[in-house]
Amino acid sequence: MTDKAWSTWSHQHSTTPTDLLAPRSALELAAQVQDAAASGQRVKVVGRGRSASAVAQPNGQHLTLDYLTGLVNVDPQNLTATFLAGTTVRDANKALGYYNLAFTNLGRLDEQTLAGAISTGFHGTGLGYGVFASQVKELSMVDATGQALTCSESQNPEIFRAALCGLGALGIITHLTFKVVPQFRLHAAERGHRYSTIVPAFIERARGADHYEFSWFPGSQEVRTRRLTRLPLLTDGYMPAGAALSQARRYGGDHFLNNGIFSALSYAGQKLPAAQPTLNKISNWGKGNRRYADYSARVFTVARTIPQNNMEYAFDVEQFDEVMADLYTHLNGSLGESSYPLVVRTAAADEIPLSQAYGRETFYISARQYWRRPHTEYFTALENIFKAHGGRPHWGQFHTQDAAALGELYPLFEDFTSLREELDPAGTFLNPYLEKVLLS
Repeated sequence: MTDKAWSTWSHQHSTTPTDLLAPRSALELAAQVQDAAASGQRVKVVGRGRSASAVAQPNGQHLTLDYLTGLVNVDPQNLTATFLAGTTVRDANKALGYYNLAFTNLGRLDEQTLAGAISTGFHGTGLGYGVFASQVKELSMVDATGQALTCSESQNPEIFRAALCGLGALGIITHLTFKVVPQFRLHAAERGHRYSTIVPAFIERARGADHYEFSWFPGSQEVRTRRLTRLPLLTDGYMPAGAALSQARRYGGDHFLNNGIFSALSYAGQKLPAAQPTLNKISNWGKGNRRYADYSARVFTVARTIPQNNMEYAFDVEQFDEVMADLYTHLNGSLGESSYPLVVRTAAADEIPLSQAYGRETFYISARQYWRRPHTEYFTALENIFKAHGGRPHWGQFHTQDAAALGELYPLFEDFTSLREELDPAGTFLNPYLEKVLLS
């Protein structure tokens, strides 16, 4: 038994597991799953707790992959890299950097494990690039009987595609082989614009950029855009005069602003909600306009230390104008108390059954709220709009959808749930959240 309570980053969900399992090898993990299945216990793999939903909440045994980390194999010729599944995105970026390699696209956070990231739909932005899981070439997992499975497009292809956004419901991933690319730089241009200039042309602008996104505080007539342009590496060892100072200013400024001043503004907004619109203007003003270039992982990702609750829904790009018009009409000026802006990003279509981007070019609208502040009313108002347009919720973030509703949103939903039933009929890997979203 363990008396160590588990909770998500924002402390929205917490529990005390019956036991804590920390296998040091895939073989030990398999034996622990066999023991749990034989005794009728449930096992839930928990990563870094960055999900705002209860997707990874253990209601039986808590299994951590803290000892299953690191780079197992790298093939610079064929551009593949295999990691143990408990490796964080941050550590994987560092390991690839030693070989002058990189992931082709990443989201903003890098504290989560690789397995957790792919299992819940982690993504960056760019209509020419898929979700993070689309970079996976092969994976190994332990099923509910304790057997090891190797899955790829040629081996167990149905399980492979489903497990790329499997919610931890199909098995426990132990190894992931990624398609990687030669290391590259990104040039970032961050600017403030008028809402009326950017939003009507967003999809066109997104098609003309490698990676493009914007953020908007409901009630504001201003948006902030972030355009990332892929660049080749410079000559080995080359660093322009002043580059080191520029880097230090950017890293220092990001940390001071995002995790220092922003924390103070969020706390002030919690105490004085009426002041939040003014605080949001200060936040926007403090970010200013800037341009910089660096190794890709250093630009894609941003260190965040302030806990938050999140909600995100995804839509067909063809719906962009109508969804944004609805948001603008219903939210403009009414929910300015949020200390975080809405963030709009995109992704290419994919063939992963439970991916938000399955079968369609996708745009995402992400909402966040400071962890100390109530979020239910704000998220509910947003979700009512998102649901009216048939949006697909992010599995690792706040939403109220159940299996009946989700079955209407994902064309291969029944195929996934049937596969889950086949692989884990006793529900060894289920928890209350997964029962709600997967079992009708």
